[in-house]
Amino acid sequence: MANKNEIVKLADGVYQIKYYWLGIANVYAYLILGKERGLLIDTCYSITNISKYVREVTDLPVDVVNTHGHFDHIGGNAEFEHVFLSEADWLTAKQHSDYTFLKDLLENQLGITSNPITKILLLVKKFRRNYENSMHIKPVSFEKLPECGYFELGERKVTFIETPGHTQGSICLFDEKSKYFFVGDMACEEGVLLCFDHSTSVEKYRDSIQKMKKFYEDRGGKEIIPSHHKCPTDPDVFERYISICDDIISGKLIGGHQNQGKVVKRDKLQVVYNTVYETNY
Repeated sequence: MANKNEIVKLADGVYQIKYYWLGIANVYAYLILGKERGLLIDTCYSITNISKYVREVTDLPVDVVNTHGHFDHIGGNAEFEHVFLSEADWLTAKQHSDYTFLKDLLENQLGITSNPITKILLLVKKFRRNYENSMHIKPVSFEKLPECGYFELGERKVTFIETPGHTQGSICLFDEKSKYFFVGDMACEEGVLLCFDHSTSVEKYRDSIQKMKKFYEDRGGKEIIPSHHKCPTDPDVFERYISICDDIISGKLIGGHQNQGKVVKRDKLQVVYNTVYETNY
């Protein structure tokens, strides 16, 4: 089992860059090309060397926008000149660029090294080296998201909306040409983590999912494109998330306690959370 990368064309001017970390976890970045420039949605891990894959596809200038500030989405940011991120996630990205903070998060809070498969893989020198190197992220100076609410690439527009949940500064992006909706970690097929200090309550996350569903439907969305797991995501993913969140909020579902937080599983989804209600209205 080995790390491997690949780039796949999803639609005209839309590419998925796949990165498999330690052979067991994966994250996707997406490249959208207009007539004048490109937009790279996330940059995977610091060891991905993602600019290499971008240059296999285009010589256009490419800007980066991060769906949120976690280490598996910002790792390759330093390979690019212009990097955009919601201001609400600037602190999160700073923390995830700190080796000590990140190592504690992965090993003590998320229990990465407690996974039986990971334990075996980390006995192999190559995997251990990649694991350690992935936690060394070069910080960058982020730029604010455009006030106009979109990125103009030249005869191609990518619109974004703020969708707090997985992190306070999570955003989703919609390519007006392909009608693909890039949802980051907000609506992945296997579940969502709302258990971080910088995550929102289940209630606020549910509100964001409702906003995403309406936006996607109003724009005539064609595919829901996540950063992890099955891609594209099943079209009923928004309804399933809304349903499970409604039942958590009403008290019909009560999560069992695990190290990461309270956990609820239903309809192939797992929601890990700490707080049900938003208290800072």
